[in-house]
Amino acid sequence: MLSSVLKTIRREQLFGAGDRVLVGVSGGPDSMALLAVLWELAARLKIHLEVATVDHGLRPEARSEADLVAARAAALDVPFHRVQVDVRAARAGAGGGSLQAVARTLRLDALENLAGTLGAARVALGHHADDQAETILFRVLRGTGVRGLAGIPYQRGVFIRPLLDVRRTQIETYLRRRSLPFVEDPSNLDSRFTRARVRHRWLPLLREENPRLAEALVALGADARRLAGAGGVASIDPAHVGRAAAATIRQLQRRGGTALVDVAGGRIEVAYGRTRWRGGQDDDENEDDAPTLHPSGPVSIATEGMFWLGGPVGIEIKEGAAAPSPSSSLPSDSAAFDADQVPTPLILRQRRPGDRMRPRGG
Repeated sequence: MLSSVLKTIRREQLFGAGDRVLVGVSGGPDSMALLAVLWELAARLKIHLEVATVDHGLRPEARSEADLVAARAAALDVPFHRVQVDVRAARAGAGGGSLQAVARTLRLDALENLAGTLGAARVALGHHADDQAETILFRVLRGTGVRGLAGIPYQRGVFIRPLLDVRRTQIETYLRRRSLPFVEDPSNLDSRFTRARVRHRWLPLLREENPRLAEALVALGADARRLAGAGGVASIDPAHVGRAAAATIRQLQRRGGTALVDVAGGRIEVAYGRTRWRGGQDDDENEDDAPTLHPSGPVSIATEGMFWLGGPVGIEIKEGAAAPSPSSSLPSDSAAFDADQVPTPLILRQRRPGDRMRPRGG
């Protein structure tokens, strides 16, 4: 396992000699293994470690879990930091939302802020290869594009993930052989969360068809990252980008000029007949069960004075918007509006109870 992690660190250039690295440790098996591995490799990599635990204030046992991490950090003679955040207060201040999503945002913000205070160049997190497989399957089930298929990145901003090429079974063996303590988060077994259902229900069922499913999903993610990195698009085809988006892109290819088309998972740039994947912001590795919009076509594209709206999205246009103007060149499930007559900003939001829609001609 050590050689695998070392290979990942060097290939992905996650550290530099002399870097101060803050390790985010919850007390769970993955992060406790991460701390131990980096401690074993620290002298060879010439890095300086510090440890942080974020207490979300959601479970009474979180304090004892942080105490476990503090004791382990003391045993390794590594500085320890305990950070407290108030998830419930932040959620109330934000007007609701997923508890897990708010917790994740506060946790990452707290770790990044602490890293800045300490002068740490990197924040190491404990996601591993099985997390990668679960994330990719989760996104496939939810609906995603090429960028989403790329899965969890080895590095994003200050955050790095040195264990991404390591399987969960390897981590368990490593912990057992070194007699390292850890705790299990009960939320990992809570079937109310999609992530838990993917891990404990859907993946085992799918492994009956392909016992090497995790390896296949990880390989798919690697291919998607190579594709995105090369700036290519597999095919401007409804199967890849949605029927409405494909029709819009073909129309732009014929007409010439440059435009960006928003599709699920990112953006496609059409420039004088050529297409290029531009990527986009996809959800990170810990997606929760908050509702998410995933249009099969473009959310919006503004070019030559027109907005094209396509795909199963909800558009709220303020009172006084112009009526749709006919256009035989648009797909049957789209409508064109005169951009000069549509009040802005257009607001894209979730469907809400009581919403009503009147189709054209209805």
